[in-house]
Amino acid sequence: MSAAYFPVKHSILQEGALVDRILSRYALKGPLRCRFYRRSMSDVYTLHTGGEAFFFKVYLYGRHSRKEIEAEIEFANDLLSDGVPVAVPVQDRCSDYIIVLDAPEGTRYGVLFRAVDGDEPQETNLAHSEAFGRLAARVHACADRLTKVYQRGHQDETYLIRDPIRGMEPFLGHRPVDLDYLTRFGEDLVAELCALLPKRSPYYGVCHGDLHTGNARFDRDGRLTLFDLDSFGYGWRAMDIGIYRVSYDWMALDRETKAEKDRFWSAFLEGYADLRMLSGSELAVVALALPIRHLELMGLTMRYWAQHQGVHWINDTYFDQHIAWFKRWVNEYRRD
Repeated sequence: MSAAYFPVKHSILQEGALVDRILSRYALKGPLRCRFYRRSMSDVYTLHTGGEAFFFKVYLYGRHSRKEIEAEIEFANDLLSDGVPVAVPVQDRCSDYIIVLDAPEGTRYGVLFRAVDGDEPQETNLAHSEAFGRLAARVHACADRLTKVYQRGHQDETYLIRDPIRGMEPFLGHRPVDLDYLTRFGEDLVAELCALLPKRSPYYGVCHGDLHTGNARFDRDGRLTLFDLDSFGYGWRAMDIGIYRVSYDWMALDRETKAEKDRFWSAFLEGYADLRMLSGSELAVVALALPIRHLELMGLTMRYWAQHQGVHWINDTYFDQHIAWFKRWVNEYRRD
């Protein structure tokens, strides 16, 4: 890189350049219309051409290695081969799935997917929740039948609980009492989680890693189709489906919201049980998913969102709100 250019942490690739330099590598009908759609754990662009719709996903610099992204594509194709409806990755004219992008911050990778052009399922629609449960079970059942090992990380107690709390340490140096509380709270969760479930099949295996309604759409044939395997890896299946249980209004701890979650969670379980049964210990772990997912999301946002949003929001008000949430969960939910 020329010394004239200042190093950057995160760039946004310009749509016209993507069309000219990258998307022209695919056998697509023109003209191509590309728009920057959203920035989150990856940068996503919408692409419309010749009556077809696609998403071009540009992975964050440093989040996944090329081999890890190759594993994501391989898993998606394995699911498709098993008849599980997921977003289809698209090869370029050279039969490559992964495009190498020479971005200012370093090498990034892009993958084109066919868009699932339909409506998002709604948790509060019981038929939708049941369909989502059935789809989640199909993902887990397919993964159980596969004997291969994917090059992906583990969503274990370290990833879910300990790493997020360690990530908070630089921001809580002036609040040692709160840091001590979160550390003890996290270790209590670790002890309970690991006592309930072992790290072996069928309890532990390949997981989607982000099972919520925002990552699914109904296709034109009315099939519920899953996408965004960016977080897939190895973990407890109970924690994987627990994400669905807690994602609806996840900060709300009032009894009315809990009753609503219980209502569509029952429908989800009906769909899931069509293919896979859950043990009592797994259901007990789902009950722990709410605070564990809370910690995971805090860790992810601090680690990745801060790259492009700054750290202005990681302040005393932020920690006051979230620590109070954990204490309320202990006081109210642990007495059930």
